[in-house]
Amino acid sequence: MKMFQEEHLGVPLFCEGKMEERLTYKDYLKVTIPFMISTVTQPLLGAVNTGIMGHMDNAMYIAAVALGVILFNNMYWLFGFLRVATTVFSAQALGEQSKESTSLSFFRPLIIALFISAAFIIGYPWIFDYYASFMHPDPEVIALMADYTDILIWGAPFVLVNYVTLGWLMGQMMIRATMIMQISMNVLNIALSFLFVFGFDFGVKGVAWASLISQIYAFLVGLGAMYLVRERLDLTAHIWNALKRVKPFLSIMKVNTDLMLRTFCLLTINNLFAKAGSAMGSDVLATNAVILEIIFIMAYFTDGQANGVSVFTGKAFGKRDLVLWKDTLKISLQCLAVFVVIVEIVLGLFRNDVIMVMTSVPEIYTMALEYSHYLLLYPICAAVGLLLYGMYNGIGQTASIRNMMFIAVVFFVGMQELLIPPFGNDGVWMTYVLTYLLESIILVLFLPLAKKRFSLAV
Repeated sequence: MKMFQEEHLGVPLFCEGKMEERLTYKDYLKVTIPFMISTVTQPLLGAVNTGIMGHMDNAMYIAAVALGVILFNNMYWLFGFLRVATTVFSAQALGEQSKESTSLSFFRPLIIALFISAAFIIGYPWIFDYYASFMHPDPEVIALMADYTDILIWGAPFVLVNYVTLGWLMGQMMIRATMIMQISMNVLNIALSFLFVFGFDFGVKGVAWASLISQIYAFLVGLGAMYLVRERLDLTAHIWNALKRVKPFLSIMKVNTDLMLRTFCLLTINNLFAKAGSAMGSDVLATNAVILEIIFIMAYFTDGQANGVSVFTGKAFGKRDLVLWKDTLKISLQCLAVFVVIVEIVLGLFRNDVIMVMTSVPEIYTMALEYSHYLLLYPICAAVGLLLYGMYNGIGQTASIRNMMFIAVVFFVGMQELLIPPFGNDGVWMTYVLTYLLESIILVLFLPLAKKRFSLAV
């Protein structure tokens, strides 16, 4: 039971009153590193599935699973606010020491998650047909993608409930429980994928079953962690009556409108990117998928840092402490610079080996090497923007994130029209990394507005 108990990570982050000491690198890393480890597990399911298919004898397997992963990303990422919102409300309830608030912070988003997952399952046949028509891959790829998605759609309730469970546990400061939940899920997924694909020769269906079983396992682990702190929850008649009121549910959706719009824009970019690759054939689609999965791992490492930044900047804004906000920006950007340098060195030396882990299909491996320099360009262009996303989210300035993404989508569409005809798949990748560079520049330019927000809040 000790492994699931509430943690304070050894920093004066959640104490009342002003911090007596300036933010240090040690304080920052103690909070940020667990977030990085926990967050980077999220893209590993897709990366493992793509990587294992990359060792089959045909590029169509990679293409099919890659499109399947993007389809479920479209469905789930749009409602990623369930985890974010649950974390916020759970943390507020922890501060209030209110059993009613703590209970409602879990049950309200849980009900939303169940309704959304039911809608996904009911609407899946139409969602799949539209998506296949939009991407327009080869017929063989569509058939393999259906083998994958027909199984994984049944994981919708477990995935979305896991979002809520993770958010609630994080808000209750049970960081170790969330790490155990996510890391063990991915270890199980990797083991089962290897067993089902290479041991039982289940092919695409093997990685789908491995993912589904892993999602169910994570659901059970999350419930187990919550059972150990069940005294924090209550389901009295008063709670039931509170859950019947519609207005609080609408408030949860409204609070996250900007983040949903940001996610919608991000998904638009990812889908247009995949569609451009699909139009060039299964080999190009598979090659782009291999590189993109590696990029996602780097992006989620940075997103973990952004989560840490949002905690400190949120604390700074709550205290109206401009010094803490500046300290957080300074320390986080310096740590980010070190991270980017390390990534550049590792990929510069070992990118051939990293790609070999993802695929052994000769033509895909060769093509991935041809475009692997974009792996080096991506962190340089994208890292600052990804980090600052956490800062703007922390101080509640989500309108800046939304506006940035609106500009990014328009830029992405325009650059695709300009660069793909003369440069082909290089044009696809140039558009992708330039869009992330633009996002970083815009969020840097918005920094004076963030600073002004402190003075307006005083």
